Amino acid sequence: MALFRRRRPDPDLPELDAASADRIRALARQSLQALGISATVDGARVESTLGEFTLEPVARECADQDPRSWPFLVDEVVKRMVRALADGARQLSDATIGRHVVWRLLPDRERMGRSFRRARALSSVVPDGGRTGSGMADEGGAGKTDVVVALAWDGEESLDLLNDAALSQVVDLDAAFAAGRANLTADLAATPAEVAQIADGVVEVSSPSWLTASWALLPAELATRFAPGTTGQILVAAPDHRHLLVGPVDDRASATISRRLPEVPVLAPTVLPF
Repeated sequence: MALFRRRRPDPDLPELDAASADRIRALARQSLQALGISATVDGARVESTLGEFTLEPVARECADQDPRSWPFLVDEVVKRMVRALADGARQLSDATIGRHVVWRLLPDRERMGRSFRRARALSSVVPDGGRTGSGMADEGGAGKTDVVVALAWDGEESLDLLNDAALSQVVDLDAAFAAGRANLTADLAATPAEVAQIADGVVEVSSPSWLTASWALLPAELATRFAPGTTGQILVAAPDHRHLLVGPVDDRASATISRRLPEVPVLAPTVLPF
């Protein structure tokens, strides 16, 4: 009778077997070479001209993902670590994350094989929020979108989602989410926006910020700026990340919003109390 042997874990990256760990190291070398960075990859350590970092978060991220997605995952995490080194921080940590982290809506389709177990449910950041708007089923328009609240790195030229690997060195996740809310609030207050009256009390908000859809996570501030006079709760939806639809909680507004959404929006019509 044949015996099946479990592959031995790699001594430096024990989440993976030796062959898989070697592949991760090779992919890391490729990513660094593509960035024009001279580096030595040995075991779990990477020594580059910018500084040192470890491949342990990369291995943890890849361990439970389809190997076909590894090139994308490794490239993403390596680039984030390089950016952190360039900014003067060894890795994202409690001490380095506060100034840049921000809340961002994350629909399922944007996960792209990445692990976001540290993301939070919409109802956990907006108490009692997340109820689908009335009138949705009758209109046959946009379907319900599963969406969570993730953290993102808001840099000068990019907005990068922070998956589990990127947050592996962050211990106080509550503090990171608190900073994320504060920074999103600042973005809402400072970003210019265009407001168009649609119908049935619904307005369309457009802005150049990729966080525009995520402003829905701040219903009180959103209502104050774009729906003054609204009290208690608002109905919001986001066709994409740069547009929001805001209206009162009633069937007519819900129907109007639903008709203006694509088949799979960033955020389906959702009732948010404040």
